[in-house]
Amino acid sequence: MNGKIDLTVPTRVGEWLREMGFSPVTRADPKANWLFEVTYPPGHIRVGVGNPKAMPRSVTIACRLTATTEQVAAFRNLEEDSKREFWQTLRATLNREFVEFQIEGMRLSDCPIAFQVTAIRFDDGLSLDSLARTMSSVNKACIDACAIFEERLGSAGPASGGEFEFKRLGVQ
Repeated sequence: MNGKIDLTVPTRVGEWLREMGFSPVTRADPKANWLFEVTYPPGHIRVGVGNPKAMPRSVTIACRLTATTEQVAAFRNLEEDSKREFWQTLRATLNREFVEFQIEGMRLSDCPIAFQVTAIRFDDGLSLDSLARTMSSVNKACIDACAIFEERLGSAGPASGGEFEFKRLGVQ
C-alpha cells in the first residue's frame, strides 16, 4: 500500500464495530482521516477508533479518562508514601502488553490529571478478531486503572473524557 489510505478500511471497521454490538458515531478530528466513537462495553467507557493522518495504514484505539475533582482532593490528603505507592501501582497497572499509556501530571506529589491508553493495529494485521482483541486490551487497562482511582481515592472512578485528538496521542 506504500503509505496510501485504503478507503475501504473505515467502512469495514464501522461494520465490525456494529457486529461487535457497538453503535459507532462518526467524529471529526483535524489530525485524523476518520474517527469513530463507541462506548465499551456499551454504556460505559468512551473509546475512539480512528486513523491518524500521520500513520495512514494504522487504526488507533484510544481511551482518555480524567480524575474527578473529589479524587484530586482525596489525593492531596494522602501521605507522601501513599502518593508514591499510588503512582507506582497506576504505572504498573497500565504497563502491559499490547497497549501504550500516557499519564498527565507527572509529579509524584500531584494527582494524575488524566491518563490515556492507546493501541495501534496496522492494515496488514487488521481483522475483526484483531480489532476486537485490541479494543479489549485497551478497555481492560482502562477499567483496571479506574479501579486504582476508585479503591484509593473513592468516588465512581475517572470520567471518560472522550478526547481522542491524535495530537494528544503523539502521532501528529
